[in-house]
Amino acid sequence: MNALVVYGTRWGGTAGVAEKIGEALRKEGITVNIVGSKNIPKDIVTYDLFIVGSGIRADKWTTETLLFLERNAQLLKQKKTALYVSCQMADRKDEARDKAKTKYLKETAEKYGLQPISFGFFGGFMDFHQSHGLIVDIMMKVNRKKLRKNGLDQTKTLDTRNWSEIQVWTRQVAALALDSS
Repeated sequence: MNALVVYGTRWGGTAGVAEKIGEALRKEGITVNIVGSKNIPKDIVTYDLFIVGSGIRADKWTTETLLFLERNAQLLKQKKTALYVSCQMADRKDEARDKAKTKYLKETAEKYGLQPISFGFFGGFMDFHQSHGLIVDIMMKVNRKKLRKNGLDQTKTLDTRNWSEIQVWTRQVAALALDSS
């Protein structure tokens, strides 16, 4: 089985998730190609499994990843597909988490007519030493004290990706894909 892992990232966190997914798929005997959504190979029809994911910012997937889903929806409907996102909402333990999971995954799949074999919802990564765009940077500076009071220390990198959770999910996706082939 051949898998294409496509990821969209703004600051590199989702690239790390994609690499971990690729590593876990290889351990299950699957041949894997991992690509950023800006560097999609020309001929993707030969892949059996597509795992497509994105980081989330301002409630949105990366533009390039959504374009990949849009342009390839017909092919993805015929193949085994799984979707995942990496974001801070996955760390919440309340109703907002469930709403975000539905919005980011189920509604995205529905928008493109996809019926994924699985959805992955993983913690996120933010490096406050990198720029997040002028407006976000200004908002972060203006609200620094309030954010720190709420537990967000901008002097540190925030990384809530759970590597073992990502590996377990990927093994489940591999089992589903291999069982149905």
